[in-house]
Amino acid sequence: MNDELKAAETSMSPPLRKHPHIAKFVGLLLTGLAAVIPTVGTVWLLVVIYKILMRVGDELLQLGLEAINLMRSGPDLVSEDFAFYGSDFLRFLIPVFLLLVVGFGVANRPGRKILYWLNEGMQRVPYLGAVYSALKQFVDAVKNLGGERKFKSVAYVEYPSPGCRLLGFVTGNYHDGQTGEDVTTVFIPTSPNPMTGFTIIVEDDKVEDSSMSLEEASKMILSAGLVAPESFRDRK
Repeated sequence: MNDELKAAETSMSPPLRKHPHIAKFVGLLLTGLAAVIPTVGTVWLLVVIYKILMRVGDELLQLGLEAINLMRSGPDLVSEDFAFYGSDFLRFLIPVFLLLVVGFGVANRPGRKILYWLNEGMQRVPYLGAVYSALKQFVDAVKNLGGERKFKSVAYVEYPSPGCRLLGFVTGNYHDGQTGEDVTTVFIPTSPNPMTGFTIIVEDDKVEDSSMSLEEASKMILSAGLVAPESFRDRK
């Protein structure tokens, strides 16, 4: 009896509907957020980097002043609150200069070896190695977004079934002397981490060219398909 009463009350109660004005308000709010977040996020990231560089520069400058005081006898030459015209710029310039020195060192063979040993050592540390590897892969992915010269074009490869296509980057065209066929090498990146993937060798007639640019394809892979090129239209 109770079940019948509950069913009757449920059938008599009107269905809940979303208020059109509230839905419109939420839609405009999300649209505004989507327009503002990229700019605000970029500015916020630049401010954070600037503050970090200023902090590092301040600590290095203080160490330098303390070293000067230790090398001379008598009262301290400078105090901890030592400042002069342009000292803030100097605090910012010191870590930038050190980063340039590190970049110059890593660009050469001895520096690359040291960086390789550092990477190997950090990745072997339990738990911390996983965090280090994830951050390194993210930085490498962002750093290589503009590396269009490494790939020739964007292409599709039909896999794993008819009608399904994998998005990949063409890396070379060759002639296979063993089969006598012209083949294309395609790098198939994984999403959302394009730094990992696999390379396949496909016959030329089984590779379908894509109209997407390298930048559009990279954005689509990084976003797991959420950011599609302008030539793609959303279905409504």
